[in-house]
Amino acid sequence: MRHALLAVSVLALAAACGRDHAAAPAPAAPAETAPGEATYVAPREKLDAMRAQFAVIEMKPDLSFLTEEEKDVINLLNEAGDIMSGIYLRQISEENIPLRAAIAASDQPDRELLLDLFDLHFGPWDSLDHDKPFYGTKEKPPGAAFYPADMTKEEFEAHIAAHPEDKAAFTSLYTVIRRDAGGRLIAVPYREHYREWLEPAADLLRRASERTTNASLKKFLAMRADALLSDDYFESELAWMDLDGTIEVAIGPYEVYTDGLFGYKAAYEAFITVKDPEE
Repeated sequence: MRHALLAVSVLALAAACGRDHAAAPAPAAPAETAPGEATYVAPREKLDAMRAQFAVIEMKPDLSFLTEEEKDVINLLNEAGDIMSGIYLRQISEENIPLRAAIAASDQPDRELLLDLFDLHFGPWDSLDHDKPFYGTKEKPPGAAFYPADMTKEEFEAHIAAHPEDKAAFTSLYTVIRRDAGGRLIAVPYREHYREWLEPAADLLRRASERTTNASLKKFLAMRADALLSDDYFESELAWMDLDGTIEVAIGPYEVYTDGLFGYKAAYEAFITVKDPEE
């Protein structure tokens, strides 16, 4: 029997399974603006044109075949997915969280539209128009927040040339590059840099693993929870290939497109799908 994969968004699944969609992790305090400093905001017609590029499609999949156990598992995975979105927002720019909070607290006449666009583009840059800023004038760093904003490709490459023992860590999928107190480039593992969010995400995956009775999903979720805190994803990737059941999930750092400087660093993401057993 052919199994059709029904891809559903986190929002659609949350609604179908009887829970409210949780927002990304709570933002930090709004960034302060210097007295008298005016923040650039794209003209309203530009903002409207940007929003018109996106269509809102209400998804109403028939998920009546899901058991209560499966709904519980999906809800836990939704929460973990929300955390991945929060980490990704920080991977694009570590200023994104306070910047969004500042927009939300502002008296901008286009505030709600700006917030909508900010959420759609994961930041104040138009991802459909060469990352041009629509709020503020700061250019999006090509290396996103994976590297120091003032670091050049030449500095990175010169460091590796001078310290070949650092190459593996510097080019790893799972490290960010920062500066130590002396200004020297260092590699910081994801498991340390994002631990504040990875720990609760791992806990949610363990709870989902304990809730499911599907052996392959139970194994994958337990192993992926460990991987989030170790940066060793190989064994859990093998377990993912063996998933066999109604629920399939991909969660963790995968694609490197956000790293426009070198293409080394993986971005966190989550996809949750369910199989329609009747198709």
